[in-house]
Amino acid sequence: MIMMRAAVAAAALSLSATTAHATEERTVPQVHPIGVALSALPVAAEDRTGYQRTAFRHWNAVG
Repeated sequence: MIMMRAAVAAAALSLSATTAHATEERTVPQVHPIGVALSALPVAAEDRTGYQRTAFRHWNAVG
């Protein structure tokens, strides 16, 4: 029974890997100077909705 499950799992992995590989498009990595790469990062205002400092009881405040 265990060997049958292993065979089914291996077949499923093989099938999904083959399908994923067939539909995957290859992209060429882009190389940019660090300033250009950093300026491309999105910047957003900080949102502390739902944050509670007391929720982090294991935080070490000494330091």
